[in-house]
Amino acid sequence: MRFGLVLLLVIAAFPALAQTQAQDPEPLQNDDDLAAYCLGVNGQLAERFRQMQLWGCGKAASMQWCRDARASAPEAMRARERLVIRFANVLTRKGLLDIEQPPESRARLTKIVADGTTDARACFNPKGDRNEAACERLQRCEDAEQRVGQ
Repeated sequence: MRFGLVLLLVIAAFPALAQTQAQDPEPLQNDDDLAAYCLGVNGQLAERFRQMQLWGCGKAASMQWCRDARASAPEAMRARERLVIRFANVLTRKGLLDIEQPPESRARLTKIVADGTTDARACFNPKGDRNEAACERLQRCEDAEQRVGQ
């Protein structure tokens, strides 16, 4: 029960922290940092896929891409949610999400998660303005996602 409460608090803090942080992401020093970063990335991507399900695509033939994207969004969202759970479990097993952690450690971990959220927002944004540096940083999660499983 305590894990669920802590996880909800951490996830609830993502958007607020992501908007107030500086542009420079926290440097990742180890696999735990990478897991925290990827937790933020996948949380944001799951939210993007949830939003895609709400798109109004119309019936025009030129909007088939939209209907296809909307149809595939539920499964993509579930896959990202599973990754969020797996990354959170990795951090929980190591005790990094425990409230007993020093405030500095929790703040650093929260900032890394927010950096992942911010990079995902910058790479995949509704206006189509891709931040290539953020997209490059997202590539770090590819191997981490394979290690925690799909």
